Amino acid sequence: MKKKKSKGFSVIEIVLVLGVIGILSSFIAPKVRDYLALAKDSKAINTLQSLRMANETYYLENGNYPSSKDNNMSEILVELSKYVGDKFELVENELLIDIGGSKESAETKEIKYGGKVKVDLNSSKEFILTPHGDTSDFNIRGDEWSKL
Repeated sequence: MKKKKSKGFSVIEIVLVLGVIGILSSFIAPKVRDYLALAKDSKAINTLQSLRMANETYYLENGNYPSSKDNNMSEILVELSKYVGDKFELVENELLIDIGGSKESAETKEIKYGGKVKVDLNSSKEFILTPHGDTSDFNIRGDEWSKL
């Protein structure tokens, strides 16, 4: 009698492959999380740069910076909408941007993932980022939010 050759994989082979995939993904997942967080931080910084460029362009065309009572961000963004569009969502007249994470200090290795930064104007009418809520003062790279 001839033995029939079975087609397909055995349960042991499938379990071994899944085990190897699981081990490899445990090495890759933390790095992917860090890269995603860095991308969100970069997006926040790019938004800040866009607002700064719009602010300077407004100044060049009008001879003054957009102004409002108490630096009301919604009024300022209405004036800058010609240069940046209306892509920003405000929460109670505050422009908040999602970030990937923050750190307590530049030297700290521990990252607190998630959070928001607020777009403010300093005394020189320049846009700056300030931590909002429980977000720490430094971004993932160790740069202080307010000095970007």
